[in-house]
Amino acid sequence: MSDPGLRHEGAERRSWIVTELRSVGFLSVADLARELGVSPMTVRRDLHALESAGQVRMVHGGAALTPGELHTPAFPDDGNSAGRERVAERAAASVGDRDTIAVDAGPTAYALVRALRPTFRGSLITHSMPVLTHMADRLHAWRTVSLGGELLGNRLALVGPSTEAALDRLRARTFFFSPSAVDARGAYAHSPAEASVQRKLAGIADEVVLVATADVFTASAPALVTGPAALCRVVTDRPPPAAVAAALRAAEVSLDVVGCS
Repeated sequence: MSDPGLRHEGAERRSWIVTELRSVGFLSVADLARELGVSPMTVRRDLHALESAGQVRMVHGGAALTPGELHTPAFPDDGNSAGRERVAERAAASVGDRDTIAVDAGPTAYALVRALRPTFRGSLITHSMPVLTHMADRLHAWRTVSLGGELLGNRLALVGPSTEAALDRLRARTFFFSPSAVDARGAYAHSPAEASVQRKLAGIADEVVLVATADVFTASAPALVTGPAALCRVVTDRPPPAAVAAALRAAEVSLDVVGCS
């Protein structure tokens, strides 16, 4: 975030909040209070005023832009949207209407949330800002738990010690895991900070479902998140390489390949 300096006037604080939200999509109350040098109660009053003016939508733990204020797509088009939608729809079909789920960052996880049934009335835990923004735009009675932290720009995710601390007393039925790369040894993230958050998310879940398009099997990333044994199921759009498939079989991980119709 840019340094807002001392802001004693409510109008100036609120203008800064909207400007920052246009840049990052979601801000937590705690982060806003720290950056602005005011109390969380003052931040909440500012957010309520902005929500009344139709500029932001408050969600659990912070605020996101309203649909009319957000002009850019969550992720750039990588040419694989059709495969991503198939994976997302297959994985979302397994979510019960009252489940508590944890959702990773990245475009495939974002697509999964968009594919949830309209009847979903459960709870969702995430560190993904596009997911939080999407949840703020929906009128359904979903409970969303946002995990604050430091912005990881390329994944539009919140990471760091505060993100991990927020997970200590949470539990989910399923963690939908969307890593940056996968090989026979396991799944990887581009940064150790994100890998650490992903491990914590996996640790609070009864089951871990990896959702990814097949490009992750040829991608490379340095930070190991977990080995195949931590996974319950993999949902992808094309068969993985033989070595990856063999590692999944050895770990008794269910492989669900959603082919073209």
